[in-house]
Amino acid sequence: MTHRSPGAQGSLEIHRWLDSVRAITQTVVAAQPLTPVLDLIADTAAGLMGYEFCGVLLPDPSGQRLTIEGSSGLSREYIDQVNADHPVLLNQSAGPEAPSSKAFRTGAPVAIADIQAEPQFAPWGGVAREQGYRSMISVPLLESGQGVIGTLNCYRSGIHKFGQQEIALLAVLADHAAIALTTSRLRSAEAIRMEELVLLNRELHTQRDLLEKSEDIHQKLTDIALRGGGVPGIAAALSILISRPVLIEDSQGAVIGRSDPDAGFPDDRTRTGMRDEGSANFKVFPVLLNESEVARIWTVTEAGPLTPLETRAVEHATVITSLELLRVRTAEEAQWRLQGEVLNDLLGGEPSALDTIHARAERLGHDLSIDHTMVGLSLSGVAQGDKDACLQQGLRRINAWASTLKPRPLCAIHHDRIVVLLPTSLESSTTDATMVERIRKMAASRRPHATATAVSRGPITGISMYPRAYRSTSGALNMLALAGRTDTSVTFDDLGLLGLLLQLDDSSQLLRYTERSLGPVRRHDESRGTELLKTLRTYFSAGQISMDTARLLQVHPNTVAQRLRRIQTLTQKDLSRPDHAMDLAAALSIGDIADTSPQPAQV
Repeated sequence: MTHRSPGAQGSLEIHRWLDSVRAITQTVVAAQPLTPVLDLIADTAAGLMGYEFCGVLLPDPSGQRLTIEGSSGLSREYIDQVNADHPVLLNQSAGPEAPSSKAFRTGAPVAIADIQAEPQFAPWGGVAREQGYRSMISVPLLESGQGVIGTLNCYRSGIHKFGQQEIALLAVLADHAAIALTTSRLRSAEAIRMEELVLLNRELHTQRDLLEKSEDIHQKLTDIALRGGGVPGIAAALSILISRPVLIEDSQGAVIGRSDPDAGFPDDRTRTGMRDEGSANFKVFPVLLNESEVARIWTVTEAGPLTPLETRAVEHATVITSLELLRVRTAEEAQWRLQGEVLNDLLGGEPSALDTIHARAERLGHDLSIDHTMVGLSLSGVAQGDKDACLQQGLRRINAWASTLKPRPLCAIHHDRIVVLLPTSLESSTTDATMVERIRKMAASRRPHATATAVSRGPITGISMYPRAYRSTSGALNMLALAGRTDTSVTFDDLGLLGLLLQLDDSSQLLRYTERSLGPVRRHDESRGTELLKTLRTYFSAGQISMDTARLLQVHPNTVAQRLRRIQTLTQKDLSRPDHAMDLAAALSIGDIADTSPQPAQV
């Protein structure tokens, strides 16, 4: 048998320790995850010191307790039970303090030779018996500058008194373990930072590529606008860029550009509802101008959502569309202002303005030397605050249509109405109801419950006739509005006698006529609070049938008969005579509109 000297045995022990520490260091250098490093530390302590069980305890993220994060010989059940049901609490103010907590708090080793003889260990006695240990020591893991970062716990199955040399060796091992733990954490943090840097670098490259492609998209869309492609050209170019159908509509829902007529976009009414409810098959992008929505871009998402680059392309298209609409609107406003000035001077009849009216109109593409039909249009069912916008929308549609015609009609807004002067050579006759109805529908707002009413008069054969024609047209529109006849087109021939009377040059004659016929009745109503004029108006609208009149007024038939007798006495007219009844009916209708008709210009 070969005997080794004590010096040789010490040398071997030193080599064993160095090899063990080197193994820990190599594991850290190899950038192993934290849990294997902690397990190796526990295995090294158990192997070097001959312990049955070892564990490495670290503070949890809250810093309120220690949990077992690395082990040697400890069962998974024991680790889970301690961590969940019997955690080592830090900063505990009441109750017995665990050895590990005390070692972590004081920074000094805590050893228990016999846990059954220590009353303060009672809370952990059950799990100790299950695991099978009788003595233990907890050594703090100290890191320079950070203090205690954890504990190394070692357990023996029997009673054992931990000597000073043993504790000193454990302290050395704990110091190496603390260095290894800190280094591993730093490497892990560095690895995470490196991974974040790689991801950030990749994202920066992606963003750079996206910006380069985005600039290219913006340039292509801008080129379309500069070449005069307009909104339809923008829709076509965007469709090619994103490989999806595109539809562009104005704020009223009218289509102003689309890439494919057969793309299957919803109709105007359905799109209006979908803007509020949304759809899985379509995505809508607003086009803003001065923070107001002036248009919308629709695209199809049925085959899949838009990619970031496609989304960026549509966003660029909204900007280019906004600029294009601003350019068009600016040009339109300039054209409308000039057309409006010509029309206002023409309808006002000021002699000094009429001297140059032909030349000014000709510069705008209009020939006032030929005969025209005047079409007056008024809007109903539109809030007063929205009327200007709706009039401009209607005028925009009518002007777009008029720009395709020769001779070109003159269209403008005069006061709160749209006036269109149609060259009679465009029509098959001066009462072409089809063209007038077409203009009325173009003027109508697309808003719910909004309608347009049109009155046409022609032919107008000279400059001097325009002021009179407008006064009578405006009076007819007033009369239709008072009578509740909206959403219709009429000519002066349709108005019969009233149409002839409205063409009188001096509306004061109409006022005298209605005052002469109905003045006594009106004064009777005003002085006594009666409703004779209302009864008369209802009587004529009911076909001069007293029973129907009473039903409409919700009064007794005898009351109607009494009121009619009073009207006949005041007017000296017999309602049973057709000529007398016609005089009163005409006076009633003319009285409703004469006060609101524009007065003749002072020439």
